[in-house]
Amino acid sequence: MALWTDIIDPATLTGYARAALADYEASKGTLARWLPNRFVPSIEARFVKGATGLVDVAKFRAYDAQPKLGKRASGQRVTLELPALGQNIPATEYEQLRAAGATPSEAQALVSIQTTTRTVVRAVADAQERMRGIVLTTGKATIAELATDDDFGRAGGHTVNAAALWSIAATDALAELQTWVDTYTDANGEAPGAILTSRRVVRALGTLNQFKTQLVSGSSRPATADQVNDTLTANGLPPIYQYDRRVSVDGSTTRVIADDKLLLLPAPVEIDDWEGTELGATFWGRTLTSMEPDWDIADVDRPGIVTGVYRNEKPPMIAEVLADAIGMPVLANANLSFAADVL
Repeated sequence: MALWTDIIDPATLTGYARAALADYEASKGTLARWLPNRFVPSIEARFVKGATGLVDVAKFRAYDAQPKLGKRASGQRVTLELPALGQNIPATEYEQLRAAGATPSEAQALVSIQTTTRTVVRAVADAQERMRGIVLTTGKATIAELATDDDFGRAGGHTVNAAALWSIAATDALAELQTWVDTYTDANGEAPGAILTSRRVVRALGTLNQFKTQLVSGSSRPATADQVNDTLTANGLPPIYQYDRRVSVDGSTTRVIADDKLLLLPAPVEIDDWEGTELGATFWGRTLTSMEPDWDIADVDRPGIVTGVYRNEKPPMIAEVLADAIGMPVLANANLSFAADVL
């Protein structure tokens, strides 16, 4: 197949794809709020692993005395190779003819290409989102297709099971959450800024005795999501962010994070503000495709997902929209994440 630029060139289609990616993530909700996108002109992620986020205090000095020499926060420098991912979706001869109809036009062909581009972009976005969920839940980047299992070194005490199921009305979830927050704070020098969990867990919290609303009649009713958050805040605990995104894996609908899990994380940031958090980032590298002269993608735009169209020059003239990317989410400071199984 040859690169097909008659309708749209790769640089323009890549711009369209990245805008479509941003719109898709905004509509679905994304864990990039905790592992924001970081674009690098290589195939490696380089970061300092294990720093706590605290720096050593400055020393008092007498007037006219020189300040003491300080030290940077300790941590291990790590370099990881980023894996490649992507997808091709063909537009068959029959589909192209049907799309063209009785009056073929470039506009109709462009609509077909853009529609297919949005599909391949969603496939790449969902793959990265699923990996973010795996990383935050387990502290590891496990990629079954490549038989890789990068362990970011999260402490064993940051992956726990609730002492009693939160589906039992008498369970003291508040005390357990406070214990977990204390563990998190002791490890990091700062408290978590967010509780990330499913609608199912929030509903379970609302049915616990300590969250229920007591009525004048002596009966009670489950707390609403807002009331659950109010109770958490009143007890010095972080707010809840509900997350229930699903993706398709080999045709099977799969939750990015299981609905019986609860995560303690730093406060969320903007999806591209990788400097705004010490938890980690989703690294996007530079593909070989993006450096092809025929693709004509500017050097500064090469890291991240790229898209182009290929087409057979002889019958049956099948066309393919290609999405190509290199990347993976990474935990720089794994103990800034904490996962609990509560249901």
